[in-house]
Amino acid sequence: MAIFYSASTGGFYDETIGYTPGAIPADAVEITPARHAELLAAQKAGRKIMTNDSGRPVLARGPSAEQQRAALVNAIKAEARRRIEAVSPPWRQLNDSREPSPAGAARFAAIDALRAASDRIEQQLQATPAADLATFDISTNPHWDA
Repeated sequence: MAIFYSASTGGFYDETIGYTPGAIPADAVEITPARHAELLAAQKAGRKIMTNDSGRPVLARGPSAEQQRAALVNAIKAEARRRIEAVSPPWRQLNDSREPSPAGAARFAAIDALRAASDRIEQQLQATPAADLATFDISTNPHWDA
């Protein structure tokens, strides 16, 4: 069984399918079944398949899992900041700390809950497999509602 990759179409072709003559592009290069599986797994994990100078499929260099996690942590913190400011902007927080009130205490409790949710989402992120980082959802994460 021969498998081919074509740079012009960005597709794989399996010789066992029985294509009509000329259906496999002229630029297609043969790859092993193991390489085909490796490329598909990487593509599923969010990596992009490109070709090198000889037309062979290679994986584009992308951010490492550590870099992805760091960017996601920053996005979680930004989302927490946005939600906190929606509850109580900084000027109101300052006024609430200078003149305590039941309404101010309720706003601070809501802010504390958002900070705790942010911490839980960061913990969830650290436990997320690298292959799933590209689809890690921050803005609608259920921890925000907990």
